[in-house]
Amino acid sequence: MTDQSTMDGWRTGGSQAHYKALVDSAAAAILVIDDQGIILDANPFTHTLLGYEQQQLIGQDVACLMPPEHRGKHGQYVENYLATGQPNVIGTGRRVNARHRDGRLIPIHLAVSEVWIDERREFIGIMSDLSALTHAQATVQHERNRLKTIIDAIGNPVFVRELGGQYALANRACLQAVGADHVSQLADAFGRALPDGMRDTLNALDHQLTVDGEPVHIDVTLRDGRTFKLAKTLIHHLAGEPYAIVTVAYDATPLLQAMQEAERANQAKSDFLSAMSHELRTPLNSVLGYAQLLLKSPTQMLADDQRQYVDHIHQSGRHLLALINDVLDLAKIEAGQTVLHLTWYPVSALINDAIQTLSPLAERQNVSLQNCLPTEQEGELYVDPTRFKQILINLLSNAVKYNHPQGRVWVDAHTHHDSLTMTVNDTGIGIADDQLDGLFEPFNRLVAEDSLIEGAGVGLAVTYQLVTQMQGEIRVASQQGKGSAFSVTFPYRAKPHSSEPLVAEASDANIRLTQPHRVLYIDQGSHQQRLVSDCFEDWPLLTLHHAHDFSLAEAMTHRLAPSLFIIHGNDLARMPAHWTCLVENKPLITLGAEGQAHCSAATPDIRLQQPVSSTALAAAIQSLLEDRE
Repeated sequence: MTDQSTMDGWRTGGSQAHYKALVDSAAAAILVIDDQGIILDANPFTHTLLGYEQQQLIGQDVACLMPPEHRGKHGQYVENYLATGQPNVIGTGRRVNARHRDGRLIPIHLAVSEVWIDERREFIGIMSDLSALTHAQATVQHERNRLKTIIDAIGNPVFVRELGGQYALANRACLQAVGADHVSQLADAFGRALPDGMRDTLNALDHQLTVDGEPVHIDVTLRDGRTFKLAKTLIHHLAGEPYAIVTVAYDATPLLQAMQEAERANQAKSDFLSAMSHELRTPLNSVLGYAQLLLKSPTQMLADDQRQYVDHIHQSGRHLLALINDVLDLAKIEAGQTVLHLTWYPVSALINDAIQTLSPLAERQNVSLQNCLPTEQEGELYVDPTRFKQILINLLSNAVKYNHPQGRVWVDAHTHHDSLTMTVNDTGIGIADDQLDGLFEPFNRLVAEDSLIEGAGVGLAVTYQLVTQMQGEIRVASQQGKGSAFSVTFPYRAKPHSSEPLVAEASDANIRLTQPHRVLYIDQGSHQQRLVSDCFEDWPLLTLHHAHDFSLAEAMTHRLAPSLFIIHGNDLARMPAHWTCLVENKPLITLGAEGQAHCSAATPDIRLQQPVSSTALAAAIQSLLEDRE
């Protein structure tokens, strides 16, 4: 034997040993069969997968490994391939079931290859165990079915939209809400249901959601008049990347209709109370007038007991008239018929006037009534002076009436930035914690319901409504048996150094523009909202749009293209960084933002101090927009 033949023999033997080791160690069952379907060989993993020893399979028809429904068809498969050359499994692969020795079926992936050995056709079958994969897939499918069942059972519309724009899931409530039969029809259904421009707004909100990652809430009114409240949230992959947005909707139409019905009922109640109050007050004034005539008549016309009776009539009539006036005030406020005249007015004058009015009552109740306002805080409040005095008198009279003999009532105050909080303190009977929630409800007298203290439970309700309408705040702290503290907060400015008396500013609040403009006002809840909105009612060429957060403001900016932005100073500090580009070259008015930086050098802006007057606001708008006409 030559050296070369020896080398070839070594190589051949080595290759055979190598292939045998690969086959024997493979984690898949490998069978060799002839063209008659007889098993010629099997590797060790066949026993692991199917339970057969190698010698138990050699010489057997491969059909013994097939499920009953396919066992008789194997020969037909082989004959068809030999006759036509068209493969079914040979040369490809497919997912099938193999029969275990104990009769159970094992899910496998079967790949069959054809080989020729010494002009003899043989087939090699490789079976990979899919039991774990099948179990995992079944588990996933079960969880998907369970999730779909749960989502379908939700009465609120729910749908999932991938970031690429494809709708991936929608429950039955969602499909029914927009008249679709399948999730594939959702895009067209939304197009028919949404009003013009709303789809662009929602797309802008979706984009903002992917940028910020914060959930988004918005109200959407469909073409048919139904209103839905939408909540949008990102869905993330396990790796943390967002891939879809889930939207949960709530049909708020019934609630809004109920609220409208309640408002109409409340309006009817207010109209009734207003009418009845007038009908009662007219004859009552006559009773009081005649009672006064009798009391002022010569003494000899009335006996002492008769004069006492008339005096009781007069006192009771005055008390009843006060109650009717309170009811009439409440009815007018709730009906929106109260006209306020806001102006800067000295704080000390307001407090002194109210205390002087209540001093006789305090003396009769043997209660000390004091003004403890610090001298450095004797500036001015931006209020309706008449209505503020009414508020203060209501609070002071309650503090006196619900006090103890030798008790105290005092008024103090403290400032915070551009506001002043005035507090009416007393050492009276106090209010229990569980009664505070009903404190400002009309006709709710709480602990005084069965007492001899006069009143109808309307004063605090009127006080709350007036404070709210003047863009103020009211709070209460109380401890039963020790007293209460009622605080009201209004815009405030310090007393100027000039010795000249201050009067309300009077100037031209008109705007002379020739083209219509949209103005976007961003304010998350300051007391300026009502004042700014009222100013715009007198400027027909300007349309004010209000956004309570920057995500909604961005969507409205893309949709409305406003000519001017108004931003509350507290919100300016929270403005997202990318908004600098969004408002660049657009006029900006900031409210109460003294000392804060510009958005950018290219953004023309004007800062106004609070509370904003219509004159100052008109001048700022005129200055910023007149060059853009």
